[in-house]
Amino acid sequence: MTGALDVVLFAALGMTATMNLAVVVFLAGLWGGARLIERRNPPAARLAEAFVQILAFAQVGSYLTYGAMAASPFPIADGLLERADTLLGFDWLAWFNWVHAHPIVHLILAKAYASIPLQLLVLLVYFSFADADRVDELVLATILSVAIIVPGMVLLPAIGVWSQHGVGVEPWRAEILALRSHTMLTVSQTQGIVAFPSFHTVAGVLLTNMVRGRKWFLSVLALNVLMIVSVMTEGAHFAVDMLSGLVIAWIAITASRSILVWCKRGSPVRGTVAAAPSPTPAFPAVAIRS
Repeated sequence: MTGALDVVLFAALGMTATMNLAVVVFLAGLWGGARLIERRNPPAARLAEAFVQILAFAQVGSYLTYGAMAASPFPIADGLLERADTLLGFDWLAWFNWVHAHPIVHLILAKAYASIPLQLLVLLVYFSFADADRVDELVLATILSVAIIVPGMVLLPAIGVWSQHGVGVEPWRAEILALRSHTMLTVSQTQGIVAFPSFHTVAGVLLTNMVRGRKWFLSVLALNVLMIVSVMTEGAHFAVDMLSGLVIAWIAITASRSILVWCKRGSPVRGTVAAAPSPTPAFPAVAIRS
Protein backbone atom coordinates (compact mmCIF):
# COMPACT_ATOMS: atom_id res chain seq x y z
CA MET A 1 0.00 0.00 0.00
CA THR A 2 2.81 2.38 0.82
CA GLY A 3 4.58 1.51 -2.41
CA ALA A 4 1.40 2.15 -4.39
CA LEU A 5 1.04 5.53 -2.68
CA ASP A 6 4.66 6.28 -3.62
CA VAL A 7 3.93 5.55 -7.28
CA VAL A 8 0.86 7.81 -7.34
CA LEU A 9 2.55 10.63 -5.43
CA PHE A 10 5.73 10.56 -7.49
CA ALA A 11 3.75 10.47 -10.75
CA ALA A 12 1.70 13.49 -9.65
CA LEU A 13 4.91 15.38 -8.83
CA GLY A 14 6.71 14.36 -12.03
CA MET A 15 9.30 12.48 -10.00
CA THR A 16 10.79 9.02 -10.37
CA ALA A 17 12.49 6.64 -7.97
CA THR A 18 15.12 4.04 -8.67
CA MET A 19 15.80 0.93 -6.63
CA ASN A 20 18.83 -1.34 -6.62
CA LEU A 21 17.77 -4.64 -8.20
CA ALA A 22 20.14 -6.50 -5.87
CA VAL A 23 18.10 -5.29 -2.89
CA VAL A 24 14.88 -6.59 -4.43
CA VAL A 25 16.49 -9.96 -5.19
CA PHE A 26 17.92 -10.20 -1.68
CA LEU A 27 14.57 -9.45 -0.02
CA ALA A 28 12.75 -11.88 -2.31
CA GLY A 29 15.33 -14.58 -1.54
CA LEU A 30 15.07 -13.96 2.19
CA TRP A 31 11.29 -14.15 2.03
CA GLY A 32 11.45 -17.37 0.02
CA GLY A 33 13.88 -18.84 2.53
CA ALA A 34 11.49 -17.98 5.36
CA ARG A 35 8.70 -19.88 3.60
CA LEU A 36 10.92 -22.93 3.09
CA ILE A 37 11.88 -23.26 6.76
CA GLU A 38 8.53 -22.15 8.20
CA ARG A 39 7.45 -25.64 9.27
CA ARG A 40 10.81 -26.92 10.46
CA ASN A 41 11.97 -23.80 12.31
CA PRO A 42 9.17 -21.25 12.86
CA PRO A 43 11.26 -18.82 14.99
CA ALA A 44 14.00 -18.59 12.34
CA ALA A 45 11.34 -18.10 9.68
CA ARG A 46 9.74 -15.29 11.71
CA LEU A 47 13.15 -13.64 12.11
CA ALA A 48 13.78 -13.68 8.35
CA GLU A 49 10.25 -12.46 7.70
CA ALA A 50 10.67 -9.58 10.16
CA PHE A 51 13.84 -8.41 8.44
CA VAL A 52 12.08 -8.52 5.08
CA GLN A 53 9.13 -6.53 6.42
CA ILE A 54 11.27 -3.89 8.09
CA LEU A 55 13.75 -3.49 5.22
CA ALA A 56 11.02 -3.38 2.58
CA PHE A 57 8.98 -0.85 4.52
CA ALA A 58 12.08 1.24 5.24
CA GLN A 59 12.58 1.53 1.46
CA VAL A 60 9.02 2.46 0.47
CA GLY A 61 8.57 4.53 3.64
CA SER A 62 11.64 6.62 2.91
CA TYR A 63 10.36 7.27 -0.63
CA LEU A 64 7.09 8.42 0.91
CA THR A 65 8.88 10.99 3.09
CA TYR A 66 10.64 12.39 0.01
CA GLY A 67 7.38 12.65 -1.89
CA ALA A 68 5.63 14.20 1.10
CA MET A 69 8.36 16.81 1.53
CA ALA A 70 8.14 17.73 -2.15
CA ALA A 71 4.34 17.87 -2.06
CA SER A 72 3.99 19.94 1.10
CA PRO A 73 2.46 23.35 0.29
CA PHE A 74 3.42 24.79 3.67
CA PRO A 75 6.46 27.00 4.41
CA ILE A 76 9.52 25.73 6.24
CA ALA A 77 8.55 25.58 9.91
CA ASP A 78 11.90 25.77 11.70
CA GLY A 79 11.13 29.23 13.05
CA LEU A 80 7.77 28.07 14.36
CA LEU A 81 9.33 25.02 16.04
CA GLU A 82 11.99 27.23 17.64
CA ARG A 83 9.26 29.47 19.07
CA ALA A 84 7.50 26.39 20.43
CA ASP A 85 10.70 25.40 22.24
CA THR A 86 10.89 28.89 23.70
CA LEU A 87 7.29 28.69 24.93
CA LEU A 88 8.21 25.45 26.68
CA GLY A 89 11.07 27.27 28.40
CA PHE A 90 13.76 25.15 26.70
CA ASP A 91 16.98 26.87 25.62
CA TRP A 92 18.22 24.58 22.86
CA LEU A 93 21.43 26.53 22.19
CA ALA A 94 22.43 26.48 25.86
CA TRP A 95 21.89 22.70 25.92
CA PHE A 96 23.93 22.25 22.72
CA ASN A 97 26.82 24.34 24.06
CA TRP A 98 26.79 22.46 27.38
CA VAL A 99 26.95 19.06 25.67
CA HIS A 100 29.81 20.12 23.43
CA ALA A 101 31.66 21.58 26.41
CA HIS A 102 31.67 18.09 27.96
CA PRO A 103 33.34 15.69 25.48
CA ILE A 104 32.48 12.56 27.47
CA VAL A 105 28.79 13.46 27.56
CA HIS A 106 28.91 14.26 23.85
CA LEU A 107 30.55 10.90 23.09
CA ILE A 108 27.98 8.97 25.15
CA LEU A 109 25.09 10.71 23.41
CA ALA A 110 26.63 10.13 19.99
CA LYS A 111 27.05 6.40 20.66
CA ALA A 112 23.51 6.16 22.01
CA TYR A 113 22.13 7.96 18.94
CA ALA A 114 23.82 5.43 16.65
CA SER A 115 22.63 2.38 18.62
CA ILE A 116 19.32 1.70 16.83
CA PRO A 117 20.62 -0.78 14.20
CA LEU A 118 22.42 -2.92 16.80
CA GLN A 119 19.48 -2.80 19.22
CA LEU A 120 17.10 -3.79 16.45
CA LEU A 121 19.26 -6.71 15.37
CA VAL A 122 19.71 -8.09 18.89
CA LEU A 123 16.06 -7.70 19.89
CA LEU A 124 14.69 -9.18 16.68
CA VAL A 125 16.90 -12.25 17.02
CA TYR A 126 16.02 -12.72 20.70
CA PHE A 127 12.28 -12.20 20.45
CA SER A 128 11.86 -14.21 17.26
CA PHE A 129 12.78 -17.22 19.40
CA ALA A 130 11.43 -16.00 22.78
CA ASP A 131 8.17 -14.21 21.99
CA ALA A 132 7.21 -13.67 18.35
CA ASP A 133 4.22 -11.52 19.36
CA ARG A 134 6.67 -8.79 20.40
CA VAL A 135 8.18 -8.89 16.91
CA ASP A 136 4.74 -8.51 15.31
CA GLU A 137 3.98 -5.58 17.61
CA LEU A 138 7.25 -3.82 16.79
CA VAL A 139 6.84 -4.20 13.03
CA LEU A 140 3.23 -3.01 13.05
CA ALA A 141 3.88 -0.12 15.45
CA THR A 142 6.76 1.05 13.26
CA ILE A 143 4.54 1.11 10.18
CA LEU A 144 1.73 2.90 12.04
CA SER A 145 4.14 5.50 13.46
CA VAL A 146 5.38 6.41 9.99
CA ALA A 147 1.75 6.71 8.84
CA ILE A 148 1.30 9.35 11.55
CA ILE A 149 4.67 11.05 11.10
CA VAL A 150 4.27 11.74 7.37
CA PRO A 151 1.21 14.02 7.75
CA GLY A 152 3.09 15.81 10.53
CA MET A 153 6.04 16.54 8.27
CA VAL A 154 3.68 17.73 5.53
CA LEU A 155 2.05 20.25 7.88
CA LEU A 156 5.33 21.34 9.49
CA PRO A 157 8.19 20.68 7.03
CA ALA A 158 11.49 21.53 8.66
CA ILE A 159 15.21 21.25 7.97
CA GLY A 160 16.69 21.13 11.45
CA VAL A 161 17.78 23.08 14.46
CA TRP A 162 21.46 23.20 13.48
CA SER A 163 20.75 25.52 10.57
CA GLN A 164 18.22 27.48 12.59
CA HIS A 165 20.82 28.32 15.24
CA GLY A 166 23.78 28.49 12.87
CA VAL A 167 25.82 25.77 14.57
CA GLY A 168 26.14 23.41 11.59
CA VAL A 169 24.67 22.14 8.36
CA GLU A 170 22.46 19.06 8.38
CA PRO A 171 23.55 16.30 5.94
CA TRP A 172 20.01 16.24 4.54
CA ARG A 173 19.61 20.00 4.11
CA ALA A 174 20.53 20.07 0.42
CA GLU A 175 18.07 17.30 -0.41
CA ILE A 176 15.20 18.98 1.45
CA LEU A 177 15.84 22.25 -0.34
CA ALA A 178 16.00 20.42 -3.70
CA LEU A 179 12.71 18.67 -2.96
CA ARG A 180 11.10 21.93 -1.91
CA SER A 181 12.24 23.68 -5.10
CA HIS A 182 11.24 20.64 -7.22
CA THR A 183 14.72 20.31 -8.67
CA MET A 184 15.19 16.75 -7.38
CA LEU A 185 13.18 14.76 -9.90
CA THR A 186 14.91 11.40 -9.45
CA VAL A 187 15.32 9.78 -6.05
CA SER A 188 17.84 6.96 -5.82
CA GLN A 189 19.55 7.03 -2.42
CA THR A 190 17.48 8.13 0.54
CA GLN A 191 18.25 9.26 4.07
CA GLY A 192 16.26 10.36 7.07
CA ILE A 193 14.82 13.80 6.27
CA VAL A 194 12.05 13.99 8.88
CA ALA A 195 12.61 16.69 11.49
CA PHE A 196 9.14 16.97 13.02
CA PRO A 197 8.22 14.60 14.61
CA SER A 198 11.39 12.73 15.61
CA PHE A 199 11.41 9.14 14.35
CA HIS A 200 14.51 8.38 16.44
CA THR A 201 12.41 9.17 19.51
CA VAL A 202 9.65 6.87 18.30
CA ALA A 203 12.17 4.08 17.68
CA GLY A 204 13.63 4.45 21.16
CA VAL A 205 10.21 4.04 22.76
CA LEU A 206 9.25 1.09 20.53
CA LEU A 207 12.48 -0.77 21.29
CA THR A 208 12.11 -0.17 25.02
CA ASN A 209 8.49 -1.29 24.92
CA MET A 210 9.60 -4.50 23.25
CA VAL A 211 11.55 -5.62 26.33
CA ARG A 212 8.94 -4.76 28.95
CA GLY A 213 8.80 -7.32 31.75
CA ARG A 214 12.34 -8.64 31.14
CA LYS A 215 15.14 -8.56 33.69
CA TRP A 216 17.22 -6.34 31.40
CA PHE A 217 14.41 -3.82 30.81
CA LEU A 218 16.11 -1.11 32.90
CA SER A 219 19.34 -1.43 30.87
CA VAL A 220 17.50 -1.00 27.58
CA LEU A 221 15.45 1.83 29.08
CA ALA A 222 18.58 3.68 30.18
CA LEU A 223 20.16 3.30 26.75
CA ASN A 224 17.08 4.57 24.96
CA VAL A 225 16.56 7.46 27.36
CA LEU A 226 20.07 8.57 26.39
CA MET A 227 19.26 7.98 22.74
CA ILE A 228 16.07 10.05 22.94
CA VAL A 229 17.91 12.87 24.71
CA SER A 230 20.63 12.72 22.05
CA VAL A 231 18.27 13.55 19.18
CA MET A 232 18.41 17.24 20.04
CA THR A 233 22.18 17.55 19.62
CA GLU A 234 23.10 14.60 17.40
CA GLY A 235 19.98 14.57 15.21
CA ALA A 236 19.38 18.32 14.87
CA HIS A 237 15.93 18.06 16.45
CA PHE A 238 14.00 20.67 18.40
CA ALA A 239 12.64 19.68 21.81
CA VAL A 240 9.10 19.68 20.38
CA ASP A 241 10.25 17.15 17.76
CA MET A 242 11.22 14.83 20.59
CA LEU A 243 8.03 15.41 22.59
CA SER A 244 5.82 14.78 19.56
CA GLY A 245 7.76 11.57 18.90
CA LEU A 246 6.89 10.35 22.40
CA VAL A 247 3.19 10.94 21.75
CA ILE A 248 3.29 9.20 18.38
CA ALA A 249 5.07 6.18 19.88
CA TRP A 250 2.33 5.84 22.51
CA ILE A 251 -0.38 6.02 19.86
CA ALA A 252 1.40 3.49 17.62
CA ILE A 253 1.92 0.99 20.46
CA THR A 254 -1.69 1.28 21.64
CA ALA A 255 -3.05 0.91 18.11
CA SER A 256 -0.78 -2.01 17.20
CA ARG A 257 -1.79 -3.97 20.31
CA SER A 258 -5.48 -3.41 19.57
CA ILE A 259 -5.08 -4.46 15.94
CA LEU A 260 -3.17 -7.62 16.82
CA VAL A 261 -5.74 -8.60 19.45
CA TRP A 262 -8.52 -8.02 16.91
CA CYS A 263 -6.70 -10.15 14.33
CA LYS A 264 -6.38 -13.04 16.79
CA ARG A 265 -10.09 -13.18 17.50
CA GLY A 266 -10.73 -15.06 14.29
CA SER A 267 -13.56 -13.62 12.23
CA PRO A 268 -14.28 -9.98 13.06
CA VAL A 269 -17.87 -10.32 11.83
CA ARG A 270 -20.36 -10.65 14.70
CA GLY A 271 -22.43 -13.78 14.56
CA THR A 272 -19.97 -15.90 12.65
CA VAL A 273 -18.18 -18.87 14.11
CA ALA A 274 -14.44 -18.37 14.47
CA ALA A 275 -12.22 -21.08 13.12
CA ALA A 276 -11.02 -23.60 15.67
CA PRO A 277 -7.48 -22.87 16.85
CA SER A 278 -4.72 -24.96 15.41
CA PRO A 279 -3.29 -27.49 17.90
CA THR A 280 0.18 -26.23 17.05
CA PRO A 281 0.73 -22.44 17.22
CA ALA A 282 2.33 -20.85 14.16
CA PHE A 283 5.08 -19.27 16.23
CA PRO A 284 5.51 -21.15 19.53
CA ALA A 285 6.92 -18.95 22.23
CA VAL A 286 9.79 -20.12 24.39
CA ALA A 287 9.02 -19.74 28.07
CA ILE A 288 11.46 -17.24 29.56
CA ARG A 289 11.39 -16.33 33.23
CA SER A 290 11.45 -12.56 33.48
